[in-house]
Amino acid sequence: MSSENRNEGALRPLSHDVALLLLDSFGKQGVLSSWGARLTDMAPGSCEISVPMGPAVTQQHGYFHGGVIGAVADSAGGYAANTLLMPANECLTAEYKINIVAPGIGDTLVARGKVVKAGKNLVVSCAEVFAVTQGEEKLCAIMQQTLFVIPKA
Repeated sequence: MSSENRNEGALRPLSHDVALLLLDSFGKQGVLSSWGARLTDMAPGSCEISVPMGPAVTQQHGYFHGGVIGAVADSAGGYAANTLLMPANECLTAEYKINIVAPGIGDTLVARGKVVKAGKNLVVSCAEVFAVTQGEEKLCAIMQQTLFVIPKA
């Protein structure tokens, strides 16, 4: 499938079968499960992941740990890619660059991933990460990544 055709897929709703595959895959993410992360939204080319504040995700000042911010951003971008790749393929991170632009202070961490360009062998995605306090979002990180396309096992 050409990258143009994959990007056109973003106009169609996510199929029920792909949604189930995404949820099954997400459920196997041990680290995300241990943090209480949830896949809170998914559509062709995009994904949202939420993590509640708790002792397992904080650093010494009580903020969301930078490693947690990075992992959740990476996962949001990867699952955004998987919305376009599944059922035949999925992805693995090749690299990512993250800028933490504000401390992760809040009740919940929300990462929203989006596919920038889907190719045959590589996908480029980005994510914005927000710290949410009583419904008010504050941008805390911006991430861009490159993902390898691999056959689904």
